[in-house]
Amino acid sequence: MADTGIGLDVRSELLYRTMLQRATWRTRELAQTLAWPTDQVVRVLDTLRAEGLASVSGEDGTASRAVEPCIALPTLLASRMREGRSPQPCPVRIGRFIALHEQAERFGDSGESGENRHDASVIIERLVAKVQREVVLLVPHHDEGGFEFSRPVVDMVLRRGAKVRAVWASSVIKAPGAMAHAQWLSQEGVALRSVSTLPPRAMIMDGAVAVVVDETEGIRVVRSAAELERLSALAERFWERGATVRQTGRQPVAPTRRPRSEVVLRLLSEGLTDDAIARRLGCSVRTVRNDVASAMEALDARSRFQAGARAMQVGLI
Repeated sequence: MADTGIGLDVRSELLYRTMLQRATWRTRELAQTLAWPTDQVVRVLDTLRAEGLASVSGEDGTASRAVEPCIALPTLLASRMREGRSPQPCPVRIGRFIALHEQAERFGDSGESGENRHDASVIIERLVAKVQREVVLLVPHHDEGGFEFSRPVVDMVLRRGAKVRAVWASSVIKAPGAMAHAQWLSQEGVALRSVSTLPPRAMIMDGAVAVVVDETEGIRVVRSAAELERLSALAERFWERGATVRQTGRQPVAPTRRPRSEVVLRLLSEGLTDDAIARRLGCSVRTVRNDVASAMEALDARSRFQAGARAMQVGLI
């Protein structure tokens, strides 16, 4: 089926665009809205989930939600660039898709139902796309579709060269699927510790902004310097007290290094020369030049400067 330019076929993009209109969807609702057979919706939805564009809703485990374009589409582009798979997304179209979606949200276009999409996951995904240094997660319980267990979110942070640390309550480790996620985090080089109890559910980004989710107060975006300092200090105390999570019954897995091409793009965007990048990475200048040439082709860039700028513009790095 024809590619639409953002790396999806026509049906997948139509389903994704539809899902962006509301916070959560059940399969039958999507089938009714699109006038598709239910089994077709299931197939296309499975494709979107596999590509990181849809997930189980953290608010309702029986429903699905769309991952925000600012996270999902750069992740899709990065994946296709790493694997050399087709169709190759067009960075310009990805940038336009993200911009138009966020513009529509700013003007209050939340879909026919008028339902507010700004749940915790949406807020997190938009904020995390701007992280520069570190993300700290405090996870008191397991939600399969919660932002704490989102691989696209972690992948975005790591692509930007930032670090991720997570503190889980010990009960989280016993939840179905949690240990598989812990194993994946370990492979990605994410530090994970556990403590017996963990009152706050929060994500702290660069020590400059945090999202706190409370059962009584709901979702709060914290920007107050005083409150951020208290929350960051609390997170550090939990981290110091925490025990390293061991993957029971599994062999220890060495962290997977980020693809060299991603690191080259990030250093390129910082203005480093090929020689400087080669010295930084401990590889040959020829290898760096090959990576730059491949990135320029994938990003449809006419110069190395444009490749770095475009990678930043679309959220690739």
